[in-house]
Amino acid sequence: MPRLPQIDNLNQLHREIDRVFEDAFRGFGLLGRSRSELLNPFSSDDFFPAFRASVNIASDDRQYTITLEAPGLAQEDLSIELKDRVLVIKGTKHEEQEEKDKHFYRKERRYGAFERVLAIPDDADADGIHAGMDKGLLKIAIPRQEVDKSNVKKITIKNG
Repeated sequence: MPRLPQIDNLNQLHREIDRVFEDAFRGFGLLGRSRSELLNPFSSDDFFPAFRASVNIASDDRQYTITLEAPGLAQEDLSIELKDRVLVIKGTKHEEQEEKDKHFYRKERRYGAFERVLAIPDDADADGIHAGMDKGLLKIAIPRQEVDKSNVKKITIKNG
């Protein structure tokens, strides 16, 4: 079935908006994923994106707090990993619905996955990270610690 020009234009607009936001947030320690990477790998149609989890990041003098919205997911559907000061949050949702009537039978399957990748700051205490889940909200607390300034080297600027 041929694609409509309006659909292609809309998809191009979505890709361009995603690119602009990824470029803007890359400087804030958010390692972005393009929308195309989040699409369901089993679908060739751009109308069926995988599950997308919204992330809020806040901080105070004591800790960073990451809140991830994951409605319908349980703790066992999520994983959090830290490697080389990069925090990777993954989630997978598998849902099946079956409806039977004497005149019809319908079975739907939905699969979705997301991955959020965040660079943690230098003053984050990687050993003190802890997470909790309540009513579809995953909260990750990252304690802050004093940064060792002894390894900072001052560079002299010379003329010419």
